[in-house]
Amino acid sequence: MKAQASPHLVALQELYQGEVLGEAMFDAMLDSVQGETERYKIGLMLQLETETKARLRPVLAAHGVSLQEDPQMRPRGAQFALALTAASWTAKMDALYQAIAATYLPRYRELLAAMPPELRAVAQSMVEHEQALLEMTRRELDGESQRSDEPVRNLLAHPLPRPPVASQPALTATNIQASV
Repeated sequence: MKAQASPHLVALQELYQGEVLGEAMFDAMLDSVQGETERYKIGLMLQLETETKARLRPVLAAHGVSLQEDPQMRPRGAQFALALTAASWTAKMDALYQAIAATYLPRYRELLAAMPPELRAVAQSMVEHEQALLEMTRRELDGESQRSDEPVRNLLAHPLPRPPVASQPALTATNIQASV
């Protein structure tokens, strides 16, 4: 008979599997992006999921928790992305915002509250991870797209390069006069 895993080890496994799902979701979302900026932003979210999953592995291993991916997680993440294939960028950001705000962030806060002291820092980092994704999507929805990537970039050890900024016409006396 297999021994029942302690609740905090089950919670660690849940956090890890959430990253597997998120990685698959953002990977699949890359199929439907429009342009370099959208590709960069979804890629940045994918990078956060990948780095976070890798960061969790040593913690799981140290506690004897399996590193195997739940075979249901990748299809679930891809299914979420597939449902958004034809959606506008705003609709995609809204769907992500709603999922994070209603499901993932509250759940990760619950898991944090139940963690023993030696695992609280890891669980807190997962709450911060979800908060960064939530803030990025909020900024996109609020028209702050120029700086929407900052919360996620700030958590990355290996951020993706930003796409080139479209060049703007140089300010001239004629341009200035025309805008007045």
